[in-house]
Amino acid sequence: MQRIYLIYLHSFYNTRINITCIVHLIGLSHVKSHVNLAAESRIKYLVEIVGTFILVYAVCSAATVYAGPNKLVGIVGLDKHSTIGIGLLVAFVVIAITYATAYRSGAQINPAVTIALLVTRKIRAKEAALYIACQILGASLGAAVVYSMFGGAMAASLTLPADNIVYRALILETIMTFTAVYVILTTLHNVKNKIGYAVGLLAIGFAFGFNVILGGNVSGASMNPARSFGPALIVWNFDYQWIYWVAPILGGLIASGLYMILHKDLDIPSPPT
Repeated sequence: MQRIYLIYLHSFYNTRINITCIVHLIGLSHVKSHVNLAAESRIKYLVEIVGTFILVYAVCSAATVYAGPNKLVGIVGLDKHSTIGIGLLVAFVVIAITYATAYRSGAQINPAVTIALLVTRKIRAKEAALYIACQILGASLGAAVVYSMFGGAMAASLTLPADNIVYRALILETIMTFTAVYVILTTLHNVKNKIGYAVGLLAIGFAFGFNVILGGNVSGASMNPARSFGPALIVWNFDYQWIYWVAPILGGLIASGLYMILHKDLDIPSPPT
């Protein structure tokens, strides 16, 4: 009888040890999962800094190099051939950044795009705020690097309305941003097959490049509050800065509304709240 009892106790304690080990393993897996999620969360914000840095560095460098004799008027002072060159550069840079970062952060690199994603419920408010902060930081760093090379000549990369005509720049920036964000929402954040997704990335770059060629000599063709804010901060010239916040955000909101009316039935499911 005593031997049976000892065998029972031995079995009980072994079972208890096994259960304890399983509980610890489950706990460790949960901790590891949370650590991985936290790391991934940090990475996507860092990627936004890098992506916006590359965009602003490339655009501001090109605008400064190809600047006309009157650098103080910003991008609108470029000649037509230089504007076409800047437009092609923007198209290629946006395509490259999108291919490089879309799988990490969505390749937003633009507060107007981030707000559009927030309105269409693809990201949460806290994420949107962090993304925008990272975009502004990346844009400021990109502009600072360009300034370190060219000094005050970087003023040629500022976005200012041609001939100080505010209403024209406001309307054009709104429409251009609407077209660009609409293309983003209907391709990058909607298409479900790989071929369509890859072609969609090209379409996004073409949308931005076309708009720069069209509106570069009229408003600077920013379509991106962070892209306008970075150079303005570094050279400390905030003239007409409000245009390049109000118009792109308004254009993005219009694109979001139209997207939700026309394309929501084909949308990729939003992340759980």
